[in-house]
Formats: sequence, C-alpha cells, structure tokens
Amino acid sequence: MHEHFQFTVLDVLNRKHFEHTQVIAGHQGLHRTVKWVHVVEVTKIHKLLNGKELILSTGVGWKENGELFLSFVEQLIESDASGLCIEIGTYTSSIPPEVIQLANEHHFPIILFLKEVPFVEITQDIHAYLINQHYQMI
Repeated sequence: MHEHFQFTVLDVLNRKHFEHTQVIAGHQGLHRTVKWVHVVEVTKIHKLLNGKELILSTGVGWKENGELFLSFVEQLIESDASGLCIEIGTYTSSIPPEVIQLANEHHFPIILFLKEVPFVEITQDIHAYLINQHYQMI
C-alpha cells in the first residue's frame, strides 16, 4: 500500500500527449502537485477552481488580448492552479512577455502544445491514472 502519492507537472510532461510541448515559463514550478486536469476557456475563473488543477486551454477566451490573458494567469496563480497548458496557433499565436514574467516570478509553469492535441484524450489519460493511483492507496 502506498502511504503518499504525489503527481507533479513534471510527471504530466512525461505522459504520451505531452511529447510535442515546450515549457516557456515557470520552470522552477515543475514540482507543483497536480490533482486534476481541467479545460478552461472562460477568463473569470477564480471561483471555479479548487487548487492543484493543471489547466488546458486553446486561448479562445483571451485570443490576442494581452491584458485579459495576464488577468487570467493572475487568477490561476491566486487559485493555486498547478500550471497552464496552451494550444498555440489556433487562437493564441504568442505569449506576451508580461505573462511569462509573471509566471516566472510565481514559479507557475506555462506549457505550450506545439501541435494540436485532443484535450479529451489528455483528461481521460491523466484522470484514469490519478484515480488508479488513489485506488491503489486504499
């Protein structure tokens, strides 16, 4: 029986759907615990998270609005999210320097998907893994 189980952002990066990714900020936060993966496309999220979620987003909520994007990342940090994974290219073409600086200051990982990845497969994979690990602890 396992007494303590911890799954981190770094562990997530070793999963199959994360082969074509790039960590662009918050490298010192790769040890952050991930308890769940959640897809978020709205920009007001501070009341929607419990903490320790790894957030997946296409960026459709902020598109090219850097101020809205910065506010979104601030809310994620305040909500104790584990990190942010963004599908680059569809709705977001680049990450503003202010967002990268904020993420680095707070050791908040920002990960780019360099190729389109089905978010449903990521959530199924990681949720199944997390649930299985918790089941083994019982």
